[in-house]
Amino acid sequence: MGALLTDLLQRAQRTRRVVALQAAGELYLGYVLSHNPDLVLLRTITRQGMLTGVRSIALPEVAQVHFDDKYVRLIEFKEQHPEAVYGLPTAPDGLDQHYLTVPALLQRAHEAHQLVQLVTSNSQNDPYGYVVRLTDDELLLEVFTAFGEPDGHTVLQVEDVRSVVWSDEETRTIELLLRQRAAENQ
Repeated sequence: MGALLTDLLQRAQRTRRVVALQAAGELYLGYVLSHNPDLVLLRTITRQGMLTGVRSIALPEVAQVHFDDKYVRLIEFKEQHPEAVYGLPTAPDGLDQHYLTVPALLQRAHEAHQLVQLVTSNSQNDPYGYVVRLTDDELLLEVFTAFGEPDGHTVLQVEDVRSVVWSDEETRTIELLLRQRAAENQ
């Protein structure tokens, strides 16, 4: 075990922060309970921030250790705010009484200023954001990353939107991150 790896594992253990260990082709998230040149003992958590158990990992199999990066901080955030991230999903008011179409959902998201994820036919990276403008054919989306960071604006064809995801784990996490940043900036 190298000195840099030892220092990082000690820091993670001392500060009780989440690490991500890449070992044997797998990614393990959790808290370092103990470590030595042969083994690291990790209290594992899911990508949703839920504790799952304790796992030993052979240290020679560890290829990378990630500490305090964007992804790890997002997992920590979810763990610290489970009631907001995994609370009861909200649904758009009044839509149970209307004939639903994707354009109607987009219009409702625009009116409610609701952060949504748009599942599209042309993308493997479906965007999160707020519908800023909507026409019969196109929409302008204010886009955010999964980490709640502004990522510009995107124009999409309405016909390319296959599904509108309203208030799931990811969209609630992004909304919570945005509210926290807004409160910090006031």
